[in-house]
Amino acid sequence: MKKANPGISAAIIAVSLFLFSCQSGSDKKKEPEIVPYEQETVEIVDTLLSNETISFFNHSGFSDYAKSGLKNFDWSRFKLTDTWKEDSLLTIAFKPDKSYFELYGKFLKYSPDSSLFIDLDSYNTIITKEKNGKLTGFEEGPDTEISLVNPSKKEKTRLVFLGPGGSVDEGGWLDNETVVLIGLQYNDDATSAKPLIWKYHLPDSTFYLYESSDSVGIGSKLNSWRKERLKGVELK
Repeated sequence: MKKANPGISAAIIAVSLFLFSCQSGSDKKKEPEIVPYEQETVEIVDTLLSNETISFFNHSGFSDYAKSGLKNFDWSRFKLTDTWKEDSLLTIAFKPDKSYFELYGKFLKYSPDSSLFIDLDSYNTIITKEKNGKLTGFEEGPDTEISLVNPSKKEKTRLVFLGPGGSVDEGGWLDNETVVLIGLQYNDDATSAKPLIWKYHLPDSTFYLYESSDSVGIGSKLNSWRKERLKGVELK
């Protein structure tokens, strides 16, 4: 019998294995595509006031004013107590009187890029100018409203509204996207007041509320600080 050529036999075996592997591979299920896991970005919220916030109040003059009459005054007494997202803030048309900017202009708090401003006073303090140029302020009522104004859109948005016993006495901008306000809220029998700081982040419409344990001392200073801030206006 004629022996088979070893080279030809090896070639036949190799081709057979190749065809078998191709056929077997076509029967296999397609492996699922592995998608890299994207970790959700979580905002880190300071439970104490940030250095940026404290620096703002230092530069506003309020820190020196408070420390001049308070023992053991310390911004670390403010602690984060609440945070919430507000998607339905009241927004109305901004239609100021002709004298609005003349009377309130120097008290408005503009963002660093001057595109927006905060109005702390016009809701409940009516400022008038006498013939001799003297400015006089009259309280319109016991409520307080702080507005965020967009002049280019001619819109005014209510940021904070407080009834009797509450006030917002200072405020401004940490940057073009973050508003900070300081005020107080008296208890029901008006025997003590709780100092509050609101921080509002415009892009995500989120409020952060900080409260201080120094309820009596800082409260009294906040009450009188408003008169200091509105220097040049005789409040009645």
